[in-house]
Amino acid sequence: MERVRVAVDCGGTSSKAVLLVDGVDRAGSGPIRFDSTATLSGYLDPARIADVMREILAPIEHRYVDDGFGGVPVVVVIAAAGFVDGLRDEYQRAAEEVVAESFDGAVRAVAVLNDAVGLLLGHDSDGVVVAGTGSSVLVRATDGSVVQCGGHDWVGGDEGSAFWVGLDGIRAVARDVEEGIETPLRKQFRRSYGGVEQNSADWEARTFRDLAVAGPRMKAEIARFAIGVCSAAAQGDARATGIVQTQSDELATTVARAMRGANWPADRDVTMVECGGMAGDQLYREAFRSAVERRTGGLVGGIRWHAVHDGLDAVAALAGSDLRWPASFGTHRPLVVRAISDVD
Repeated sequence: MERVRVAVDCGGTSSKAVLLVDGVDRAGSGPIRFDSTATLSGYLDPARIADVMREILAPIEHRYVDDGFGGVPVVVVIAAAGFVDGLRDEYQRAAEEVVAESFDGAVRAVAVLNDAVGLLLGHDSDGVVVAGTGSSVLVRATDGSVVQCGGHDWVGGDEGSAFWVGLDGIRAVARDVEEGIETPLRKQFRRSYGGVEQNSADWEARTFRDLAVAGPRMKAEIARFAIGVCSAAAQGDARATGIVQTQSDELATTVARAMRGANWPADRDVTMVECGGMAGDQLYREAFRSAVERRTGGLVGGIRWHAVHDGLDAVAALAGSDLRWPASFGTHRPLVVRAISDVD
């Protein structure tokens, strides 16, 4: 049976997507990847969810038509950093519009779920650690429910995320500026924010202010400096190393808290998916895994880590499933909107 799967992974600052055609053996039927600056992030005005969803899907729909797949049934699965239970109604309306209007009426179903939930389900793992611009930990409890720790944005969480690593680093740079000393962190700050040729406390002070009032981009802009902090740490800078160790330990503590809530047998071996830009940094990853081992001693038998670059493979796998999940998932249960003809 011919079928088109559209998988979309929306992070905090951008989106990735893939179009896959099942049951077709002809030119143009291989996976087709798309990238977009539009994203269903946590900072998106809920009134714009439908518009952004259409913006992300538009080039995919055009390719679907141009490659001659018109009329082939389409399943769309979107994992979004901004999807939370409190916005379920807004996403429901947006998904209903996609079913009714997109891909020349060939959409059979649209599923929307949180990006961390997508990793958990798509990789069929015991738990997920997301350490990117923000952070979140999800684990499957013994009763079938999902335990979440973190994931409450930077005000209430995001421990160990690029945002907190970046912010701690910026604050350390501010102390350097006040003391008038040149440090590896200060050099990395100028490199990160376009001030390589600058050697001025005035420029740095203005940049601190600009970051504080960056509006919806504030979190992402601050998180950019996490790369600079990790680079300084790799060069042996003691304060940068301390930031990396402190934040990785904060996230490890969050993992331990989630595992305690799962009530797993103490001798159980578990598989944890690890995703996000911070997890991709070797120094941070090693510090984090070491801290998890210390913090979770006695909670599990052992941890098998499965590191992934993004959630696209997981979302694509879900797009090939029956899009049915148990009620025990509670507020983490994906939203599914089906075409009327496909409703049981």
